[in-house]
Amino acid sequence: MARSLGRRAFLRLMASAGAGAVLAACGGATQQAGNTPPAGSATEAPGATAAPAATQAPGQATTGQTLLYWDGFQEESAVVDEIVAGFNQISDIKVVRETQPQMRDILRTALDAGTGPDIMYYDTGPGFAGVLARAGLLLPLDDAYAQFGWNERVAPLAKQRASFDGKAYGIGHALELVGLYYNKRIFEEQGISEPTTHEEVLAAADKLKAAGLIPIGFANQDKWPAGHTFSVFSGNIAGKTKLEQAISGEIAWNDPDFVESIRIPFEEMNQAGYFIPEINAVTYDDWNSLFYAGQAAMSLTGTWMIRNYADTNTMPDPVGFLLYPSIGGRAIAPPSGLGSGFFVSNKVEDPNTAFKFLDYLYSPAVAKIWIEQLAIIPPINLNPADYQISELMKFTLEAVVRDIDKAGYNIDVLTPDNFNTAMFDGFQEVLAGTKTAQQQADDLQAAMDQAKQDGKVMKITP
Repeated sequence: MARSLGRRAFLRLMASAGAGAVLAACGGATQQAGNTPPAGSATEAPGATAAPAATQAPGQATTGQTLLYWDGFQEESAVVDEIVAGFNQISDIKVVRETQPQMRDILRTALDAGTGPDIMYYDTGPGFAGVLARAGLLLPLDDAYAQFGWNERVAPLAKQRASFDGKAYGIGHALELVGLYYNKRIFEEQGISEPTTHEEVLAAADKLKAAGLIPIGFANQDKWPAGHTFSVFSGNIAGKTKLEQAISGEIAWNDPDFVESIRIPFEEMNQAGYFIPEINAVTYDDWNSLFYAGQAAMSLTGTWMIRNYADTNTMPDPVGFLLYPSIGGRAIAPPSGLGSGFFVSNKVEDPNTAFKFLDYLYSPAVAKIWIEQLAIIPPINLNPADYQISELMKFTLEAVVRDIDKAGYNIDVLTPDNFNTAMFDGFQEVLAGTKTAQQQADDLQAAMDQAKQDGKVMKITP
């Protein structure tokens, strides 16, 4: 689901060099990156792209069929309109696109009433698309995967994260990866090298704080950023296997490793003054403004910010990126996961027309638009050398390719809505000093126990 400036923004990379390894990592990890595509490539976005040829898939669509398509893209609307217009130009199917910034609030009601979209771009998690699927509001796509060859063309991850109760209901389209961006100018001026351990991050933070700078851009008025930070530390402390077991409801969230994953960032690092002051009063947009202005030296956020951080109109200083380093010598498991995907209403008049539109969205020509104009990489086989992308994008992709096999999970795209509420509200309390890490971990486990009773837990373990 789209958020301003992007949250779930960076889609699955599969370079042709080493594509097999990347695909295997995706399939084995059953992992996501998260909620919103950012607005586009920061450097040399190409001009108008020729309309892709329509994919000739089996089956005949009804001529003159009109499809209503909803998404949450806002700043990116002009480019998404271009994509839709390209389909309309080469097809007898007409897609009408509407942007819905408040889709989470209205989609269920609209689908229930029969006034909603035929196709929607929505969160893949069990608390979002999973709820719609189990309510019988989405069309299963397993037959379409076979008919259109998506099983071979689309990364297994894109199907896995849009599947519920053994059926595929969508195609995942947004891989988010959370890491640590840093201002290269500030690091050079302060004599700081790129940190390779958590301890080096803390040492850099002490030096930056002494220089009168905000060491790490992180604030939490919006609540969801703390969920991402918890994912970073849980992956690097509890580890990938233990994290997937907790998400699946197989081990407890008040395990000591998860308590430590709350305590280190939200108590120790916060109390040390490494984050933005008045942390629960500062928005995500304001935190990014501090990073743009060189007042914050690092930013702990996701790859959906590549476009903005590489745009010299907003970020004049050069930016580097790293996956958050090892804590206490443990292996890293950077948060990643599919945040959004394309789904079809079970009330669509002619399903084959919707399938043809989805097939078009994953075509090579449209992939070029996603990548070059939106800094989004779709989950199909790609060669990054074929595209004009920013240096930061290239730098980040190198990190992704190098460490994709280590990728962990962005928790909130896989956990039920009641668990996410407990996370988001509770982390604000821990940051405010009104709740301890242990109390928060106990509350998370209570929320998971309730979700298990309600049948809302997604099993992601083998």
